[in-house]
Amino acid sequence: MKRLLLLMVLAPALAFGQSELVTGKATPREAYQKVVEAVQYLSQSGPGGLKELENAKGRFVWKDSYVWATECEKNYCLPGPKSAEIGLNVSQAKCHQTGKLYILSLCDEAVESPNGAWVEYWVLKPGLDKNQRRVSFMMQVPDTAYQAVADVWDDSTSLEELNKISQRK
Repeated sequence: MKRLLLLMVLAPALAFGQSELVTGKATPREAYQKVVEAVQYLSQSGPGGLKELENAKGRFVWKDSYVWATECEKNYCLPGPKSAEIGLNVSQAKCHQTGKLYILSLCDEAVESPNGAWVEYWVLKPGLDKNQRRVSFMMQVPDTAYQAVADVWDDSTSLEELNKISQRK
């Protein structure tokens, strides 16, 4: 009986702890690591590998974020795990606070940099009525027309700190 009672008390705590691991807040470092992993994967698998980025339960979806792909040269977001972004013209993605075309800005920097590039922007977070800061990391997939991108909600990591994350040693 004591074991059953203990199980009843601990089970919700264990379930919450596991769900936090799965659905917690993604970090900039994780975004960088997932983008690098996706770039390596796409480099090896070619265009067929883009299907894995479309998979809502795939290896490039974690916590509250995911990796998606763009084709900067065509100003186009490729299909990803969030259907609302399929076919989005990157020139339509504006920061709600500054009006900056943040994906185009990333394209300008990331395509030319072997280390990729970061950008910050403000958009409405679901469930809130005030713009929240997001940061995105983009890296060119070598020898392709594609770039891999991940975004995370982050209100404290400076662009200088973000750039340190992505500096190759």
